[in-house]
Amino acid sequence: MQLLKEANSTLIILLPCLLLIFILVSVIENTNSERPDVMDSFLFLSFNNNVLAQDTDWIDYTSNSSSNNKSNFTTKIPSSWQITEDRLRQANQTVDNVVFLSPKEGPNDLFQENIVFSIQNRTGNISLTDSTDTRDIVEKLDAQYNEFSFENQSSIIMDDLKISAESIIYSFKDSGLSFKTKQVFLTTENDIYIFSLLAEQDQFDNYVTIFDKVLRNIRLTN
Repeated sequence: MQLLKEANSTLIILLPCLLLIFILVSVIENTNSERPDVMDSFLFLSFNNNVLAQDTDWIDYTSNSSSNNKSNFTTKIPSSWQITEDRLRQANQTVDNVVFLSPKEGPNDLFQENIVFSIQNRTGNISLTDSTDTRDIVEKLDAQYNEFSFENQSSIIMDDLKISAESIIYSFKDSGLSFKTKQVFLTTENDIYIFSLLAEQDQFDNYVTIFDKVLRNIRLTN
């Protein structure tokens, strides 16, 4: 499988760094917390790990954080998840990120699973067919993470868009926790999208069902 070359130098490196922020913040918060009520902003919601996507309450979400105001999208997300929109400026590019943060499963939960959407404008010198080998991506990830394990790569069709996207799944360890990630890379006429799920390894199968439903409901409005 092949992925866009431009994504390698920016989004591929950016997303793991952004995701690891949530790892470190979650660990620090749990270390410094003496009782659950210090996490009022996140609430200790009861969450059944065996619940599948069809048993989750869903709400509509519309993004308006795009740097060119034309790359908005809509989807459906679990109603109990928090939403954070952020914009990062680097070099000649602006990258918009939308983070969907799952509720904590209990007071001893060290990590909140999350889904991150990252959007970058496609520069004029990149064609829709301009791509590079996935091995280059894997090498960068392998160098960045402890106990990195590449598990799967495939091409998928985004249901509404009818556009082929590239998907990879890998696992790694950080901050004493074991994680598993699924990332989907999509290129449109105007933008490059990376959709990422970060979950603890023993929770991945539960959350990937939710992640896949979020992807199935994506509608681009550009």
